[in-house]
Amino acid sequence: MLMAVAFMMSCEKEKKSTVHNNIIVPPREEKVVDTLVHKMNTTENVEVVKWLGNSYKVAVRRHTSDSLSVVTDNNGKRYRNNIIKMKITRADGSVFFEKNFTKNLFDSYVDEAYLSKNVILGLVFNDADASGLHFLGSVGSPDELSEEYIPFIVTISRMGDVSVEKARIEVPGDSVAGIEATV
Repeated sequence: MLMAVAFMMSCEKEKKSTVHNNIIVPPREEKVVDTLVHKMNTTENVEVVKWLGNSYKVAVRRHTSDSLSVVTDNNGKRYRNNIIKMKITRADGSVFFEKNFTKNLFDSYVDEAYLSKNVILGLVFNDADASGLHFLGSVGSPDELSEEYIPFIVTISRMGDVSVEKARIEVPGDSVAGIEATV
């Protein structure tokens, strides 16, 4: 019996020391710094539009540029800035309009703090009327998971002049005041 008690006591001591020695220490979290400079995908859209009784081919291409500054978004990710090349040709192949756009197109409408963290996202043909060809443009977060952007209407006049205005977006059933945009 003495042996059984000694055995139990030794097991109990073993348990206590085992529990005491098995302290669970969580691993240290090492923050990995993202040193990559990310790029948005290149996009290209070509379409034929009717304007003032004639056909025009509108080609819009977005690509990143190594020559422009790098932006750092709100999450600390770095991205290359985009350039949007627009070329509008007449039916006979002659060039009516050709220009490279950067986010600086919108610098009169967006403050510098916003522009410094965002890029030009795109320009897409919207419609045409007697005043010109109208495109929807936007400046916003380069993160493809983000929905943050500011919309604009960019108009190319009959003379090839470019004008910009903030878009007004009306969302049916939305009662939020102060949203500028009608598209």
